[in-house]
Amino acid sequence: MNFALFLEMKARGAPDGLALADRRHRLTWSEFDVAANRFANLLHESGLARGDRLALYLPNRVELAIALMGAFKSGVIAVPLNWRFQGPDLARVVDHCAPGCIVTTEDRASAIASGRSAMLLTVGNDAGAGSFWTRLGEFPPEFPTIGCQNQDIANLLYTSGTTSLPKAAIHTHGLRVSVAAAMASCFELSSRDVGLAVSPMFHTSGMSVFSNCIFAGCPLIMMDRWDLSEFLAVIEEEHVTFMHLIATIIVDIARAPAGAFADHRPSMRFTWGGGHNADPSIFETFERRVGGVLMQGYSRTEGGLTYNPLDRARRRFDAHGTANRNSSEVAVLDLATKRRCAPGDVGEIAVRGDGVSPGYWEGRFIRTARPYEDGWQPTGDLGVLEPSGTLRFLGRDDQMIKTGGENVYPDEVAAILLAIPRVADAMVLGLPDERLGQRVGALVVPADPALSKHDVDQACRAALSGYKIPRTIVFATSLPQLGSQKIDIQACRELLLASD
Repeated sequence: MNFALFLEMKARGAPDGLALADRRHRLTWSEFDVAANRFANLLHESGLARGDRLALYLPNRVELAIALMGAFKSGVIAVPLNWRFQGPDLARVVDHCAPGCIVTTEDRASAIASGRSAMLLTVGNDAGAGSFWTRLGEFPPEFPTIGCQNQDIANLLYTSGTTSLPKAAIHTHGLRVSVAAAMASCFELSSRDVGLAVSPMFHTSGMSVFSNCIFAGCPLIMMDRWDLSEFLAVIEEEHVTFMHLIATIIVDIARAPAGAFADHRPSMRFTWGGGHNADPSIFETFERRVGGVLMQGYSRTEGGLTYNPLDRARRRFDAHGTANRNSSEVAVLDLATKRRCAPGDVGEIAVRGDGVSPGYWEGRFIRTARPYEDGWQPTGDLGVLEPSGTLRFLGRDDQMIKTGGENVYPDEVAAILLAIPRVADAMVLGLPDERLGQRVGALVVPADPALSKHDVDQACRAALSGYKIPRTIVFATSLPQLGSQKIDIQACRELLLASD
């Protein structure tokens, strides 16, 4: 089914309820649906047909949600672009998806439209400003939503590019429905909830919050920038009950002055998130300050998810939860034979199911990832499945460090570093070494300026085998981030190599 039908059902059932809000707009479900219908008519009358692309170069704003749903209704493929891309990075992805229409802010219009024939619509800083709103008013408020099958493409999401150039993962309407349904089941979502989109909607986490709200029929509150004071105010004023946060923001909240949370009265039920491991004390501090249960999980732009339980007594900070078969199954396969590993053995994480992307967009063709036996899709990620079915994510296969003939899993070393009381954050990577092939390098963010490299080295020697001990230790004020707020692995590597 077309995912936009969930919006239409809610608009009929609760037309006057709050659906969308940002700093400039508040829309009811009826107003949201009408705006999406007008945008669908605009696309159709402008000559965009089923399968054409719509580029959305916007921060988290109401206009982004309207354009997404209008594209779904019309069969046009929505492509949210990384708002932080500029210059060649931006040009590369725009050229790749070849949009027939681009929606962006007035101040970014010249950067994205230069040399392109696509129709351009702009969004102003004030409510209702820009050609986006002007053009919407020219079109009818009704639109006959196009029927879609599960395999029809709803949107593309570019991977964050932590290991290579971004690829455009295909999200089908079936994927949108199955992931939203699985998360609604796991997280017990209902129309009484209120979701907060802090994570950008060009990232799978932000897109999931958006989809969850549409599926469950609950309000979506959108933040277009990260600001702690605004974040806390929004949570209280809108009575937010759930959100996704990347681990770097979780760390920021835990490290912020305690006084910022003195008068905070949270309504939060849960936060799910991840991106990299952190000291469990960081997660516990976050829970005390923000409220609710924090649940780590495993997720990919290409689909395949695991979830920790809502029950605080059963959720774990050292593991990434279990799969929900309404969305996808997860297995760990032997690196050589591609057959299932015994519980507790390290292998490659593989996924399959309705919530898994069928492949990547290449022009007008789909390049499908070649599945392993029984339809398992390779992920390139390393992990362990416990006998209970709980997954522990260990890192990328191509980030595994091979030093002197031994394999070192970066997250194993990072866990030791993060357990040091005076360490706030850490990233572990393999660095070139003439003798060993690779050596272990650690980029460490101290929580205490008195922390020394000797302290870090001694803690590692007390807990790790000799070949796992970082031979290069570099201190940094923070871990570099990509536009998706994930850790920028290449930038971390450059900081480590610069110390040689």
